[in-house]
Amino acid sequence: MAIKSNALTTLARLKSYLGISVVAYDTVLEYTIDATTAFILQYCDRVFQQTANSNEVYDGNGMTDMVLKNYPVSSTATFTLEKRDSIDNNGSFSTISSTDYFVKNTAGIVHFATGHFAKVAQHYRVTYTSGYDYDTAAKTLISVGLGDLEYAVWKLCAVMYYQRKSSGDISSERIGDYSVTYMKEVMTDPEVLAIMDKYKRPYQH
Repeated sequence: MAIKSNALTTLARLKSYLGISVVAYDTVLEYTIDATTAFILQYCDRVFQQTANSNEVYDGNGMTDMVLKNYPVSSTATFTLEKRDSIDNNGSFSTISSTDYFVKNTAGIVHFATGHFAKVAQHYRVTYTSGYDYDTAAKTLISVGLGDLEYAVWKLCAVMYYQRKSSGDISSERIGDYSVTYMKEVMTDPEVLAIMDKYKRPYQH
């Protein structure tokens, strides 16, 4: 099998970390990469791989700042902010002039410079490109400044790999079956916990 396109490490790099040179365990290691990636994406509540986000709908919060679902925001791609034509949210969307707001690309925050986001549910829509330009074939996380995150991936993959005999056949199980194990490892390993919390998406207050 091949690991998923959004994987946070490669098979070769994980094997190097674990000190494994044989191919006998490649399939089980690929399962651990996919499961660990799914767990980290869920924990951090964001997508790290570069992704085009089209027409994401947001509630207005009555504030001048709105936190996007994914970040960083690409500074070279098109960014569009729209709002409903009516507060009952039955109307179509109209584009807000880019002179009325600016985007904090690294943090993924849209700042309304001439007013605030009306406190109306499902009132805004955003189209943008977010994430880091890496892939499992050429560019690794370390090449985009996320080397510590890949290290956390390796440590969590090692947990599943070395516990596989007591946990059953991981190829037939889902990430949910390992969530408790992963969470225990994260919470008892201050190094992994610090890395995970560093990349966890903040929430609008």
